[in-house]
Amino acid sequence: MVNDLLDAKILTRLAGYRLIRQKPATNRESGAWNSRQKGGAIEFIDYRAYTSGDEIRQVDWKTYARLGRLYVKEHLDEKQDTTLLLVDTSASMDWGEAAHKGRYALQIAAGLGSCALFGGDRLVVTLAGENKKSGQVTKDLPRLCQFLKAANFGHRARLTENLRRALDVSPKIKNLYVFSDLYDLFDIQEMLRIVAGRGLEATLGHILSPEERLPSGEGEFLLVDSENSAQTEVALNPAAYLTYLKRLEEFYGVIDRHCRRWGVKRVLLDSSEDIQATFFKILPQAGILRPISLR
Repeated sequence: MVNDLLDAKILTRLAGYRLIRQKPATNRESGAWNSRQKGGAIEFIDYRAYTSGDEIRQVDWKTYARLGRLYVKEHLDEKQDTTLLLVDTSASMDWGEAAHKGRYALQIAAGLGSCALFGGDRLVVTLAGENKKSGQVTKDLPRLCQFLKAANFGHRARLTENLRRALDVSPKIKNLYVFSDLYDLFDIQEMLRIVAGRGLEATLGHILSPEERLPSGEGEFLLVDSENSAQTEVALNPAAYLTYLKRLEEFYGVIDRHCRRWGVKRVLLDSSEDIQATFFKILPQAGILRPISLR
């Protein structure tokens, strides 16, 4: 499952990286954002086998009576960060062959999700546009990659609705990473209002294909909107491309104004970029990832 999204060598290298936080959880352990405390925790999450050094009061004696083996309960305390990955699976993300926007988004989500898990975060993953997968709590890397691999593109998605659902399921979410082409400006603005109102630390991975950033070709074309099927006849020529690039810059500007207003980071990403360069050059330069050794 893992190798379908990311090469094992990349994941091994990512184990040495952590997400950069402006507001990290307090009293975190070395190399992790959370504080796993036995005895003082507030939320039960799982069982694990008893090992030497565990507090005896954490043993689940009912399970011992039933199975004849010692297990202890694991808990999370309020200092553990909960991170949400929100991946846009709308039809507009189903674009490109060698540089498919949706697959690139899933790869980045898998990589950043692995860093969150390596760092001890509680991870929630949402595929915007797939209601049945509106928010899954993920505890391990294979489950994360399996969930992402099953994504289907081609839906109409509202990021705001999926964010609300995820927050209803996991109200302790503190960090949000969105992977989308951000074409629905009204939806983006509404989502950012929620982000600010809930005090989330948010990063927008703004993913566009090379053809969207710098289109080419000349002639008469009929453009069909992939989400609402609206049709527009256009004549592509040098003048049209200049107009397009100007409007694209205006589009960036509108999003950036919203991001500045609500205190959100936007990172523009090209879906044709090599995934290794994305993880180990572009995202560290953008202030999203850092090697563990750097403090």
